Amino acid sequence: MKGQMKNILQIASVFLLVFSGLSLKAQTEDLTKFSLQEAQSYALENSFTVKGSDYDLKVAKKKVWEAISTGLPQVSANADYSKNLDIAVSLLPAEFFGGNAGEYTPVKFGQTYSTSATIDVDQKIFDGSYIVGLGAAKVFVQLSQNIKDKSEIEVKDAVAQAYYNVLIARENYKTIEENLAITKKTHFETKAYYENGFREELDVDQVMLMLKRSENQLSDSKRAISNALIMLKFTMGYEIEQEIELKNDLETFITPLRISKANSADLDIENHIDYRIVDTQLKAQKLIIRNEQAGYLPNISAFFNYGKNTSTDVSNVYKSSVPWYKLSVIGLKLNVPIFTGFNRRSKIKQEKINYRKIEDQKYNTEQSLQKDLSISHNSLVNAKENYENDLKGLEIAKRIYERTLVKFNEGVSSSTDLSNIEEQYLNSHTAYINSTLNLLNSKVAFDKALGKL
Repeated sequence: MKGQMKNILQIASVFLLVFSGLSLKAQTEDLTKFSLQEAQSYALENSFTVKGSDYDLKVAKKKVWEAISTGLPQVSANADYSKNLDIAVSLLPAEFFGGNAGEYTPVKFGQTYSTSATIDVDQKIFDGSYIVGLGAAKVFVQLSQNIKDKSEIEVKDAVAQAYYNVLIARENYKTIEENLAITKKTHFETKAYYENGFREELDVDQVMLMLKRSENQLSDSKRAISNALIMLKFTMGYEIEQEIELKNDLETFITPLRISKANSADLDIENHIDYRIVDTQLKAQKLIIRNEQAGYLPNISAFFNYGKNTSTDVSNVYKSSVPWYKLSVIGLKLNVPIFTGFNRRSKIKQEKINYRKIEDQKYNTEQSLQKDLSISHNSLVNAKENYENDLKGLEIAKRIYERTLVKFNEGVSSSTDLSNIEEQYLNSHTAYINSTLNLLNSKVAFDKALGKL
Protein backbone atom coordinates (compact mmCIF):
# COMPACT_ATOMS: atom_id res chain seq x y z
CA MET A 1 0.00 0.00 0.00
CA LYS A 2 2.81 2.37 0.90
CA GLY A 3 4.60 1.49 -2.35
CA GLN A 4 1.47 2.27 -4.39
CA MET A 5 1.02 5.60 -2.63
CA LYS A 6 4.66 6.44 -3.32
CA ASN A 7 4.19 5.68 -7.03
CA ILE A 8 1.04 7.81 -7.18
CA LEU A 9 2.87 10.74 -5.59
CA GLN A 10 5.76 10.38 -8.03
CA ILE A 11 3.39 10.33 -11.01
CA ALA A 12 1.52 13.36 -9.64
CA SER A 13 4.77 15.27 -9.19
CA VAL A 14 5.76 14.49 -12.79
CA PHE A 15 2.39 15.78 -14.04
CA LEU A 16 2.80 18.94 -11.98
CA LEU A 17 6.26 19.55 -13.42
CA VAL A 18 5.01 18.98 -16.97
CA PHE A 19 1.96 21.23 -16.62
CA SER A 20 3.91 23.94 -14.83
CA GLY A 21 6.48 23.81 -17.62
CA LEU A 22 3.75 24.10 -20.23
CA SER A 23 2.15 26.97 -18.31
CA LEU A 24 5.50 28.78 -18.05
CA LYS A 25 6.12 28.22 -21.75
CA ALA A 26 2.66 29.60 -22.61
CA GLN A 27 3.26 32.66 -20.43
CA THR A 28 6.64 33.23 -22.09
CA GLU A 29 5.07 32.96 -25.52
CA ASP A 30 2.38 35.45 -24.52
CA LEU A 31 5.13 37.87 -23.50
CA THR A 32 7.04 37.52 -26.79
CA LYS A 33 4.23 37.24 -29.36
CA PHE A 34 2.44 40.40 -30.43
CA SER A 35 -0.27 41.30 -32.86
CA LEU A 36 -0.09 44.85 -34.21
CA GLN A 37 -2.70 46.04 -31.71
CA GLU A 38 -0.89 44.32 -28.84
CA ALA A 39 2.41 45.84 -29.95
CA GLN A 40 0.82 49.30 -29.97
CA SER A 41 -0.72 48.72 -26.52
CA TYR A 42 2.64 47.59 -25.19
CA ALA A 43 4.29 50.70 -26.64
CA LEU A 44 1.73 52.96 -24.95
CA GLU A 45 2.84 51.52 -21.63
CA ASN A 46 6.58 51.26 -22.24
CA SER A 47 7.60 53.69 -24.98
CA PHE A 48 10.08 56.33 -23.81
CA THR A 49 8.16 59.02 -25.70
CA VAL A 50 4.85 58.22 -23.99
CA LYS A 51 6.51 57.91 -20.60
CA GLY A 52 7.98 61.39 -21.00
CA SER A 53 4.62 62.94 -21.87
CA ASP A 54 3.02 61.06 -18.97
CA TYR A 55 5.55 62.61 -16.58
CA ASP A 56 4.68 66.04 -17.98
CA LEU A 57 0.99 65.34 -17.38
CA LYS A 58 1.66 64.35 -13.76
CA VAL A 59 3.64 67.56 -13.26
CA ALA A 60 0.76 69.55 -14.74
CA LYS A 61 -1.67 67.99 -12.27
CA LYS A 62 0.63 68.94 -9.41
CA LYS A 63 0.66 72.48 -10.79
CA VAL A 64 -3.08 72.65 -10.11
CA TRP A 65 -2.48 71.95 -6.43
CA GLU A 66 0.34 74.47 -6.47
CA ALA A 67 -2.10 77.10 -7.76
CA ILE A 68 -4.76 76.13 -5.21
CA SER A 69 -2.29 76.23 -2.34
CA THR A 70 -1.53 79.92 -2.86
CA GLY A 71 -5.14 80.72 -1.88
CA LEU A 72 -4.98 78.71 1.35
CA PRO A 73 -3.87 80.28 4.66
CA GLN A 74 -0.15 80.95 4.64
CA VAL A 75 1.32 80.32 8.10
CA SER A 76 4.92 81.05 9.06
CA ALA A 77 6.83 81.09 12.33
CA ASN A 78 9.80 83.30 13.15
CA ALA A 79 12.22 83.45 16.03
CA ASP A 80 15.29 85.55 16.72
CA TYR A 81 17.96 85.85 19.37
CA SER A 82 20.36 88.80 19.50
CA LYS A 83 23.11 90.33 21.61
CA ASN A 84 23.56 94.09 21.66
CA LEU A 85 27.32 94.61 21.51
CA ASP A 86 26.84 98.35 22.02
CA ILE A 87 23.47 99.45 23.28
CA ALA A 88 22.20 102.57 21.55
CA VAL A 89 22.68 105.80 23.54
CA SER A 90 20.05 108.52 23.79
CA LEU A 91 20.65 112.06 25.10
CA LEU A 92 18.13 113.38 27.61
CA PRO A 93 18.01 116.86 29.20
CA ALA A 94 20.25 116.93 32.28
CA GLU A 95 17.56 118.65 34.40
CA PHE A 96 15.62 115.36 34.34
CA PHE A 97 18.33 113.98 36.55
CA GLY A 98 18.97 117.16 38.64
CA GLY A 99 21.61 118.64 36.35
CA ASN A 100 22.04 122.03 34.76
CA ALA A 101 19.70 123.34 32.12
CA GLY A 102 21.04 123.19 28.59
CA GLU A 103 23.11 120.11 29.30
CA TYR A 104 22.35 116.50 28.27
CA THR A 105 22.90 113.23 30.00
CA PRO A 106 23.68 110.05 27.89
CA VAL A 107 21.26 107.23 28.71
CA LYS A 108 21.20 103.62 27.38
CA PHE A 109 17.79 102.08 26.79
CA GLY A 110 17.70 98.32 26.44
CA GLN A 111 19.46 95.24 27.66
CA THR A 112 22.27 93.12 26.33
CA TYR A 113 20.26 90.08 25.19
CA SER A 114 16.83 89.96 23.54
CA THR A 115 14.69 87.33 21.84
CA SER A 116 11.29 87.05 20.24
CA ALA A 117 9.03 84.41 18.64
CA THR A 118 6.10 85.17 16.32
CA ILE A 119 3.52 83.39 14.20
CA ASP A 120 2.17 85.10 11.07
CA VAL A 121 -1.01 84.09 9.23
CA ASP A 122 -2.01 85.57 5.86
CA GLN A 123 -5.19 84.77 3.96
CA LYS A 124 -6.27 86.02 0.55
CA ILE A 125 -9.82 87.31 0.47
CA PHE A 126 -9.97 88.60 -3.08
CA ASP A 127 -7.32 88.34 -5.78
CA GLY A 128 -8.32 88.38 -9.44
CA SER A 129 -5.03 86.82 -10.54
CA TYR A 130 -5.61 83.89 -8.18
CA ILE A 131 -9.05 83.16 -9.64
CA VAL A 132 -7.68 83.28 -13.18
CA GLY A 133 -4.67 81.21 -12.14
CA LEU A 134 -6.87 78.34 -11.00
CA GLY A 135 -8.53 78.21 -14.40
CA ALA A 136 -5.16 78.47 -16.14
CA ALA A 137 -3.78 75.52 -14.16
CA LYS A 138 -6.69 73.33 -15.27
CA VAL A 139 -6.23 74.39 -18.89
CA PHE A 140 -2.54 73.54 -18.54
CA VAL A 141 -3.53 70.03 -17.47
CA GLN A 142 -5.83 69.78 -20.47
CA LEU A 143 -3.03 70.89 -22.79
CA SER A 144 -0.63 68.36 -21.24
CA GLN A 145 -3.25 65.64 -21.74
CA ASN A 146 -3.63 66.67 -25.38
CA ILE A 147 0.12 66.50 -25.87
CA LYS A 148 0.18 63.04 -24.31
CA ASP A 149 -2.63 61.93 -26.65
CA LYS A 150 -0.63 63.32 -29.55
CA SER A 151 2.49 61.42 -28.49
CA GLU A 152 0.46 58.21 -28.19
CA ILE A 153 -0.82 58.65 -31.74
CA GLU A 154 2.73 59.23 -33.00
CA VAL A 155 3.92 56.12 -31.17
CA LYS A 156 1.10 53.98 -32.61
CA ASP A 157 1.98 55.31 -36.05
CA ALA A 158 5.67 54.47 -35.57
CA VAL A 159 4.90 50.99 -34.22
CA ALA A 160 2.59 50.22 -37.16
CA GLN A 161 5.25 51.24 -39.67
CA ALA A 162 7.94 49.25 -37.84
CA TYR A 163 5.63 46.23 -37.63
CA TYR A 164 4.92 46.40 -41.37
CA ASN A 165 8.64 46.72 -42.12
CA VAL A 166 9.28 43.40 -40.37
CA LEU A 167 6.52 41.66 -42.32
CA ILE A 168 7.72 43.14 -45.61
CA ALA A 169 11.33 42.17 -44.88
CA ARG A 170 10.26 38.59 -44.16
CA GLU A 171 8.16 38.42 -47.31
CA ASN A 172 11.11 39.68 -49.31
CA TYR A 173 13.41 37.12 -47.69
CA LYS A 174 10.98 34.32 -48.44
CA THR A 175 10.85 35.10 -52.17
CA ILE A 176 14.63 35.55 -52.49
CA GLU A 177 15.20 32.30 -50.61
CA GLU A 178 12.86 30.43 -52.97
CA ASN A 179 14.59 31.96 -55.98
CA LEU A 180 18.01 31.05 -54.58
CA ALA A 181 16.95 27.42 -54.24
CA ILE A 182 15.84 27.42 -57.89
CA THR A 183 19.10 29.04 -59.00
CA LYS A 184 21.17 26.51 -57.05
CA LYS A 185 19.30 23.67 -58.73
CA THR A 186 19.75 25.31 -62.13
CA HIS A 187 23.47 25.76 -61.50
CA PHE A 188 23.88 22.16 -60.43
CA GLU A 189 22.09 20.89 -63.53
CA THR A 190 23.91 23.29 -65.87
CA LYS A 191 27.29 22.23 -64.48
CA ALA A 192 26.36 18.57 -64.92
CA TYR A 193 25.34 19.20 -68.54
CA TYR A 194 28.62 21.05 -69.13
CA GLU A 195 30.69 18.20 -67.72
CA ASN A 196 28.88 15.86 -70.11
CA GLY A 197 29.39 18.17 -73.07
CA PHE A 198 25.85 19.44 -73.44
CA ARG A 199 26.46 23.02 -72.18
CA GLU A 200 29.03 25.69 -72.69
CA GLU A 201 31.23 27.03 -69.90
CA LEU A 202 29.63 30.43 -70.50
CA ASP A 203 26.29 29.03 -69.33
CA VAL A 204 27.85 27.71 -66.14
CA ASP A 205 29.51 31.06 -65.39
CA GLN A 206 26.34 33.01 -66.19
CA VAL A 207 24.25 30.91 -63.81
CA MET A 208 27.00 31.19 -61.19
CA LEU A 209 26.71 34.99 -61.43
CA MET A 210 22.96 34.65 -60.89
CA LEU A 211 23.64 32.44 -57.88
CA LYS A 212 26.06 34.90 -56.28
CA ARG A 213 23.67 37.76 -56.89
CA SER A 214 20.87 35.82 -55.17
CA GLU A 215 23.16 34.92 -52.25
CA ASN A 216 24.01 38.58 -51.72
CA GLN A 217 20.36 39.54 -51.91
CA LEU A 218 19.51 36.85 -49.35
CA SER A 219 22.19 38.12 -46.96
CA ASP A 220 20.91 41.68 -47.34
CA SER A 221 17.31 40.63 -46.77
CA LYS A 222 18.28 38.64 -43.68
CA ARG A 223 20.00 41.66 -42.16
CA ALA A 224 16.99 43.78 -43.12
CA ILE A 225 14.78 41.49 -41.01
CA SER A 226 17.16 41.84 -38.06
CA ASN A 227 17.27 45.63 -38.38
CA ALA A 228 13.49 45.86 -38.74
CA LEU A 229 13.00 43.79 -35.58
CA ILE A 230 15.46 45.96 -33.64
CA MET A 231 13.61 49.08 -34.77
CA LEU A 232 10.26 47.58 -33.80
CA LYS A 233 11.49 46.61 -30.33
CA PHE A 234 13.03 50.04 -29.78
CA THR A 235 9.83 51.80 -30.88
CA MET A 236 7.78 49.61 -28.54
CA GLY A 237 10.11 50.16 -25.59
CA TYR A 238 10.85 46.43 -25.66
CA GLU A 239 14.19 44.99 -24.56
CA ILE A 240 16.46 44.93 -27.63
CA GLU A 241 18.16 41.68 -26.60
CA GLN A 242 14.90 39.79 -25.99
CA GLU A 243 13.22 37.68 -28.65
CA ILE A 244 9.97 38.85 -30.18
CA GLU A 245 7.45 37.18 -32.50
CA LEU A 246 4.72 38.69 -34.66
CA LYS A 247 1.26 37.13 -34.69
CA ASN A 248 -0.02 38.88 -37.82
CA ASP A 249 1.02 38.28 -41.41
CA LEU A 250 0.72 40.52 -44.46
CA GLU A 251 -2.59 39.03 -45.58
CA THR A 252 -4.15 40.10 -42.26
CA PHE A 253 -3.76 43.72 -43.33
CA ILE A 254 -3.72 43.58 -47.12
CA THR A 255 -6.95 41.62 -47.71
CA PRO A 256 -9.25 44.10 -45.85
CA LEU A 257 -7.54 47.01 -47.62
CA ARG A 258 -8.19 45.56 -51.05
CA ILE A 259 -11.93 45.16 -50.47
CA SER A 260 -12.61 48.25 -48.34
CA LYS A 261 -13.20 51.79 -49.57
CA ALA A 262 -11.68 54.80 -47.79
CA ASN A 263 -14.23 57.44 -46.83
CA SER A 264 -12.84 60.92 -46.21
CA ALA A 265 -16.26 62.21 -45.08
CA ASP A 266 -15.73 60.65 -41.64
CA LEU A 267 -13.45 63.48 -40.49
CA ASP A 268 -14.54 65.09 -37.21
CA ILE A 269 -12.30 68.15 -37.03
CA GLU A 270 -13.23 69.20 -33.49
CA ASN A 271 -12.17 65.81 -32.10
CA HIS A 272 -8.93 65.65 -34.06
CA ILE A 273 -5.94 65.88 -31.72
CA ASP A 274 -4.24 68.71 -33.67
CA TYR A 275 -7.41 70.81 -33.53
CA ARG A 276 -7.86 70.07 -29.81
CA ILE A 277 -4.32 71.20 -29.06
CA VAL A 278 -4.66 74.56 -30.81
CA ASP A 279 -8.13 75.05 -29.31
CA THR A 280 -6.68 74.50 -25.82
CA GLN A 281 -3.86 76.94 -26.60
CA LEU A 282 -6.52 79.50 -27.51
CA LYS A 283 -8.23 78.97 -24.15
CA ALA A 284 -4.91 79.36 -22.36
CA GLN A 285 -4.19 82.60 -24.21
CA LYS A 286 -7.61 83.97 -23.24
CA LEU A 287 -6.77 83.28 -19.59
CA ILE A 288 -3.43 85.07 -19.98
CA ILE A 289 -5.32 88.17 -21.15
CA ARG A 290 -7.74 87.89 -18.22
CA ASN A 291 -4.81 87.56 -15.83
CA GLU A 292 -3.27 90.79 -17.11
CA GLN A 293 -6.65 92.52 -16.87
CA ALA A 294 -7.06 91.23 -13.32
CA GLY A 295 -4.04 93.35 -12.41
CA TYR A 296 -6.33 96.40 -12.46
CA LEU A 297 -8.47 94.94 -9.67
CA PRO A 298 -7.75 95.56 -5.99
CA ASN A 299 -6.36 92.80 -3.79
CA ILE A 300 -7.74 92.21 -0.32
CA SER A 301 -6.11 89.99 2.27
CA ALA A 302 -6.37 89.41 6.00
CA PHE A 303 -3.46 88.97 8.36
CA PHE A 304 -2.88 87.92 11.94
CA ASN A 305 0.30 88.16 13.95
CA TYR A 306 0.99 86.77 17.40
CA GLY A 307 4.23 86.62 19.35
CA LYS A 308 6.21 87.12 22.53
CA ASN A 309 9.49 88.86 23.30
CA THR A 310 11.77 89.55 26.19
CA SER A 311 15.18 91.01 26.98
CA THR A 312 17.72 90.57 29.78
CA ASP A 313 21.37 90.98 30.66
CA VAL A 314 21.71 87.20 31.12
CA SER A 315 23.01 85.34 28.08
CA ASN A 316 20.73 82.30 28.56
CA VAL A 317 17.49 84.16 28.06
CA TYR A 318 15.36 81.01 28.10
CA LYS A 319 16.50 80.00 31.58
CA SER A 320 16.19 83.43 33.10
CA SER A 321 13.18 84.41 35.14
CA VAL A 322 12.44 87.55 33.16
CA PRO A 323 8.83 87.88 31.96
CA TRP A 324 7.79 87.43 28.31
CA TYR A 325 5.55 90.09 26.80
CA LYS A 326 2.82 89.28 24.32
CA LEU A 327 2.22 91.10 21.07
CA SER A 328 -0.60 90.44 18.60
CA VAL A 329 -2.31 92.20 15.73
CA ILE A 330 -5.11 91.41 13.28
CA GLY A 331 -6.23 93.38 10.27
CA LEU A 332 -7.06 93.72 6.60
CA LYS A 333 -4.78 94.85 3.82
CA LEU A 334 -6.05 96.51 0.65
CA ASN A 335 -3.87 97.08 -2.39
CA VAL A 336 -5.36 99.25 -5.15
CA PRO A 337 -3.27 99.72 -8.32
CA ILE A 338 -3.69 103.30 -9.51
CA PHE A 339 -1.08 104.01 -12.15
CA THR A 340 1.59 101.68 -13.57
CA GLY A 341 2.93 103.85 -16.35
CA PHE A 342 0.82 102.11 -19.01
CA ASN A 343 2.92 98.99 -18.53
CA ARG A 344 -0.03 96.68 -17.95
CA ARG A 345 -2.04 98.16 -20.79
CA SER A 346 0.86 97.44 -23.14
CA LYS A 347 1.01 93.84 -21.93
CA ILE A 348 -2.72 93.36 -22.50
CA LYS A 349 -2.41 94.64 -26.05
CA GLN A 350 0.49 92.27 -26.70
CA GLU A 351 -1.45 89.28 -25.40
CA LYS A 352 -4.49 90.22 -27.48
CA ILE A 353 -2.29 90.24 -30.56
CA ASN A 354 -1.03 86.79 -29.57
CA TYR A 355 -4.66 85.68 -29.19
CA ARG A 356 -5.46 86.75 -32.74
CA LYS A 357 -2.33 84.96 -33.91
CA ILE A 358 -3.53 81.68 -32.32
CA GLU A 359 -6.96 82.25 -33.85
CA ASP A 360 -5.27 82.32 -37.24
CA GLN A 361 -3.36 79.17 -36.30
CA LYS A 362 -6.65 77.49 -35.42
CA TYR A 363 -8.12 78.34 -38.80
CA ASN A 364 -4.90 77.23 -40.49
CA THR A 365 -5.09 73.94 -38.57
CA GLU A 366 -8.62 73.35 -39.86
CA GLN A 367 -7.47 73.93 -43.43
CA SER A 368 -4.34 71.84 -42.88
CA LEU A 369 -6.39 68.90 -41.59
CA GLN A 370 -8.64 69.07 -44.63
CA LYS A 371 -5.58 69.26 -46.87
CA ASP A 372 -3.83 66.33 -45.16
CA LEU A 373 -6.99 64.23 -45.37
CA SER A 374 -7.45 64.91 -49.09
CA ILE A 375 -3.81 64.18 -49.87
CA SER A 376 -3.71 61.03 -47.74
CA HIS A 377 -6.97 59.83 -49.31
CA ASN A 378 -5.57 60.34 -52.81
CA SER A 379 -2.33 58.65 -51.78
CA LEU A 380 -4.24 55.66 -50.44
CA VAL A 381 -6.31 55.32 -53.61
CA ASN A 382 -3.14 55.60 -55.70
CA ALA A 383 -1.33 53.10 -53.47
CA LYS A 384 -4.16 50.60 -54.00
CA GLU A 385 -3.95 50.97 -57.76
CA ASN A 386 -0.18 50.62 -57.74
CA TYR A 387 -0.41 47.55 -55.53
CA GLU A 388 -2.88 45.82 -57.85
CA ASN A 389 -0.76 46.67 -60.90
CA ASP A 390 2.48 45.55 -59.27
CA LEU A 391 0.85 42.36 -58.01
CA LYS A 392 -0.33 41.58 -61.52
CA GLY A 393 3.07 42.53 -62.91
CA LEU A 394 4.76 40.19 -60.44
CA GLU A 395 2.52 37.32 -61.49
CA ILE A 396 3.34 37.95 -65.17
CA ALA A 397 7.08 38.32 -64.49
CA LYS A 398 7.07 35.07 -62.51
CA ARG A 399 5.34 33.20 -65.35
CA ILE A 400 7.85 34.58 -67.85
CA TYR A 401 10.73 33.57 -65.58
CA GLU A 402 9.37 30.05 -65.08
CA ARG A 403 8.83 29.55 -68.83
CA THR A 404 12.30 30.91 -69.62
CA LEU A 405 13.77 28.56 -67.02
CA VAL A 406 12.05 25.61 -68.70
CA LYS A 407 13.34 26.75 -72.10
CA PHE A 408 16.85 27.13 -70.68
CA ASN A 409 16.78 23.63 -69.23
CA GLU A 410 15.62 22.35 -72.62
CA GLY A 411 18.43 24.19 -74.37
CA VAL A 412 16.13 26.54 -76.25
CA SER A 413 16.97 29.73 -74.32
CA SER A 414 20.41 31.13 -73.53
CA SER A 415 21.86 31.75 -70.07
CA THR A 416 21.98 35.47 -70.83
CA ASP A 417 18.25 35.50 -71.54
CA LEU A 418 17.64 33.61 -68.30
CA SER A 419 19.75 36.09 -66.32
CA ASN A 420 17.90 39.07 -67.80
CA ILE A 421 14.50 37.50 -67.18
CA GLU A 422 15.45 36.62 -63.60
CA GLU A 423 16.53 40.20 -62.99
CA GLN A 424 13.23 41.36 -64.47
CA TYR A 425 11.37 39.03 -62.12
CA LEU A 426 13.32 40.25 -59.09
CA ASN A 427 12.72 43.88 -60.08
CA SER A 428 9.00 43.14 -60.33
CA HIS A 429 9.18 41.52 -56.92
CA THR A 430 10.93 44.61 -55.49
CA ALA A 431 8.24 46.86 -57.00
CA TYR A 432 5.55 44.64 -55.46
CA ILE A 433 7.26 44.75 -52.04
CA ASN A 434 7.56 48.54 -52.19
CA SER A 435 3.95 49.02 -53.28
CA THR A 436 2.79 46.68 -50.48
CA LEU A 437 4.66 48.71 -47.88
CA ASN A 438 3.42 51.94 -49.44
CA LEU A 439 -0.17 50.67 -49.31
CA LEU A 440 0.11 49.78 -45.61
CA ASN A 441 1.77 53.07 -44.69
CA SER A 442 -0.77 55.02 -46.76
CA LYS A 443 -3.57 53.42 -44.76
CA VAL A 444 -1.88 54.43 -41.50
CA ALA A 445 -1.40 57.99 -42.81
CA PHE A 446 -5.06 58.15 -43.85
CA ASP A 447 -6.28 56.93 -40.43
CA LYS A 448 -3.97 59.45 -38.77
CA ALA A 449 -5.31 62.29 -40.93
CA LEU A 450 -8.81 61.11 -40.15
CA GLY A 451 -8.05 61.24 -36.42
CA LYS A 452 -8.81 57.54 -35.94
CA LEU A 453 -5.36 56.08 -35.35
